[in-house]
Amino acid sequence: MKPTGFHPGIELQKILNTENISQRDFAAKIDIPVSLLNSILKGSRNITVAIAISLEAAGYKKAIDWMEIQINHSISETKKDEIVIRKTDDITNWKNIKELIPFNYLKKGGFLKNEISSDIETIYSIYKVDNFDDLKSTVSDYKFQHFRKSKAFTENKNNVIGWSKLAEYQVEKIKVKSFDKDKEHVLIEDLKKCFYRNKETISATEKILNKYGIKFLVLDRPEKTPVDGKCFMSGENPAIVLSLKYKRLDNFAFNIMHEIGHIFLHLSKPKYQNTVFFENKSNTDKEENEANIYASDNLIDPQVWTDFIHSNFDFTDKVIIDFSKKIKVHPGIIRGRVCYDYPEYYTKRSTINVKNILNQL
Repeated sequence: MKPTGFHPGIELQKILNTENISQRDFAAKIDIPVSLLNSILKGSRNITVAIAISLEAAGYKKAIDWMEIQINHSISETKKDEIVIRKTDDITNWKNIKELIPFNYLKKGGFLKNEISSDIETIYSIYKVDNFDDLKSTVSDYKFQHFRKSKAFTENKNNVIGWSKLAEYQVEKIKVKSFDKDKEHVLIEDLKKCFYRNKETISATEKILNKYGIKFLVLDRPEKTPVDGKCFMSGENPAIVLSLKYKRLDNFAFNIMHEIGHIFLHLSKPKYQNTVFFENKSNTDKEENEANIYASDNLIDPQVWTDFIHSNFDFTDKVIIDFSKKIKVHPGIIRGRVCYDYPEYYTKRSTINVKNILNQL
């Protein structure tokens, strides 16, 4: 039997008309109340399995045929329900949405609750879109400003976009004071003291940045997302988001100073107001080089560094620690700079490596 959308009462009415039988006599024939038969004929009541069996026993089609008519009608009517329509659309869209987002990452992070309609709203909020077509366009048309793929990593574009969008979404919730670009030097000094102490470094850094009107967030990254962090304007305030790909003090301090460089060298200027600086290890463009130099020079004075490397032939732990005490820069940061300038020191054993762990307690 072909699927239909009509109520089985229509088929029953045809039988009554063909046999010229009254509702009362037909109801008696299949042993149901006449009021129930009347409701079925009007389409306000459905045929049950018991009624279908009674109809078959009376010689009117097989019970399974009556039930198929009833089920097809019920499905047809249910599909017209707005709630059902929305739920059906959500289920269809959710399957497609999951292919565009870092689903497992967002679920693990507690952003998704296994409630499709609610999760779709969350995704649309994170990506700042109104529907699936907008989401699809946002992902396919996403432009990576100042971002280059590292040859050392396999990159998942959708994961990188998801991390970036989530970073912007989370940062929007952070409230800080107005940003004052004239406070650059005092900010730098406060950060250097923080790094030198290396005590509760992440939270201490956050307090310092917030104090000067810079939003700050540490956000874990999905797999195949080779990013150190990003720097951008969030409303009237600059924002820094780090992934903590490496939990070393020298890496953390350099990345913070690198992003600070972007803020004062670039984001504070009208030309870069809408720019997003998306960092990974392979960035080599002009702005990235400028930020790298800014980070190096502000962590350790360039003339002081030049004098140090010219006056030493071997950078032992003692040499580095003595220099650290003299200039009030953490030995982990100094050794990190030594290893960068002289890669042969990277593999040498050093007690400073233990001190170089980013202290989060």
